[in-house]
Amino acid sequence: MHLLLILLLTLNISSTHASDEKTIKELFDKYERVMSEHKTELIDDVFTKKFIRESGGKEEFIEKIKELPKAKKKTKLKRILERWKKSKIGNMFIAKVKKDTHNSKNSEPTSSNFVLIEEDGKLKIDGTVSDDE
Repeated sequence: MHLLLILLLTLNISSTHASDEKTIKELFDKYERVMSEHKTELIDDVFTKKFIRESGGKEEFIEKIKELPKAKKKTKLKRILERWKKSKIGNMFIAKVKKDTHNSKNSEPTSSNFVLIEEDGKLKIDGTVSDDE
């Protein structure tokens, strides 16, 4: 009986881990669409309200995004989730994400550590811990 309980608990933890990873990957797919394709309608799905407010408000943040170079389809950089860790306190994650520079002139990969927080039932980006760029 104990063995069955341990097995069920292990399966539950594994499926939760896979679910969290899928959610984080989907978040960074949206992040990439906002940052490189200027899909600003996704801002509220990607960033926390606090982050948007601290970036000057939604309108100013949209203007900052539109000033970024728009990626061409052929050279679009993809962000690869290297690893992530859930905080022991609250529902916060740290995700290490690397830019895939395979099709870029810049051959050195760069990575960033993002802080993810659950807001309105969804994981959203609340900032970065460090940035290699």
